[in-house]
Amino acid sequence: MPLKTLLAALRDTPWPLLCASLLGWLGLLALERRLAAPGYCGAWVLERPGGGWDALLATLWLNPPMQWLPSWLLMLLAMMAPLLADPLRQLWLRSLARKRALALALYCCGYLLPWLAAGLPLHLLGLALLTFSVAPWQAFAAACAIAWLWQAAPPRLYSLRACHRQPRLSPFGWPAAWSALRSGLAGGVWCVGACWAWMLPPLLGGGGHLPLMAAISLWLLLERRRPEGAPPLWSWPRRPARSAQNA
Repeated sequence: MPLKTLLAALRDTPWPLLCASLLGWLGLLALERRLAAPGYCGAWVLERPGGGWDALLATLWLNPPMQWLPSWLLMLLAMMAPLLADPLRQLWLRSLARKRALALALYCCGYLLPWLAAGLPLHLLGLALLTFSVAPWQAFAAACAIAWLWQAAPPRLYSLRACHRQPRLSPFGWPAAWSALRSGLAGGVWCVGACWAWMLPPLLGGGGHLPLMAAISLWLLLERRRPEGAPPLWSWPRRPARSAQNA
C-alpha cells in the first residue's frame, strides 16, 4: 500500500537527512514570518494579475535572483534532502572511510548545481503564468495542470527510472572525487527532469504554499522509494493493441 511504502521510506531515511529537511522547513517558516522571501513561496502574488509583459518586467525588477535565492535553497533542502537517502547510502558504502565525507560533499554540490540552474527558468515560468492570467487561481490551476501532465510524460518517466541508477564510483585518488561529483551532477539532472513541474504549484499557491509543498514532498518521496520496476502512480491511458484479426 502507498501509505505503508511512505512510512517505510520515512523510517528508512537517515536522521541527518531528516534533520536537514527539518532545518529547511524551519528556515522557510522563519523567512515567511519576517517577510524576507520576496521571490518564492507565494510572495509573488500581484495586485493586478494579467498585466502582461509590463507587469512581468516590473516584477522581475522588484525580485532579482539574489532575493529569491535563499528561499529557493531552503526549499530544495526541505523537499529534496529525503530523496537523497539511497544515492548517499550507496556512496557511503562504496567509498573509502577516509574519503567518505569528501565524496558526500562533492555529490551534494554536484546535485545542487542543476537545481540552481533550473531555479531561474522555473521562477520565470511561474511569473509568466501569474502575469498573463486574469486571476491568481487561473495561474495556480495552470501550474497544477502542467505538473499533472508532466507526471505521466515519457521523458519524466525515463528521468524517474534514471534516478534509481547506481553510480559508477572510483575508489582512489582524484578519480574518486570526480566520480562522486559527476554522480551528483547526473543525479541532479535526472531529479530536475522528474520533479521540475511539481515546483510550480507551491510557487503559485499563495497562503497555502507550505502545506502544498509538504504534500508534494511526500508524493515525490513515495515515488522515489518505490521499486524501480513498479508501475507509475499515474500514467496517460494507452490505446489497446489491435488484435491480429483486426490488423
